[in-house]
Amino acid sequence: MAFYGAFNMEKDNKRWKSVGIDLTTYNKLRKICEEEDRNISQQIKRMVNREYRDTFKNDSLGIGSVR
Repeated sequence: MAFYGAFNMEKDNKRWKSVGIDLTTYNKLRKICEEEDRNISQQIKRMVNREYRDTFKNDSLGIGSVR
């Protein structure tokens, strides 16, 4: 079981997921984050939400329903 401070990653896996990306993409993402004053999690969320909205314009379920 992995613990990070008081945060139990194993029990919280319904809220958070880890994603692996190559180093070149990571460095680009960090640069975007610095420019837009966001952390990586916030930036990925913003980018995914924008892409989802543009891809699924007529999705009646909405972003909140994605699982």
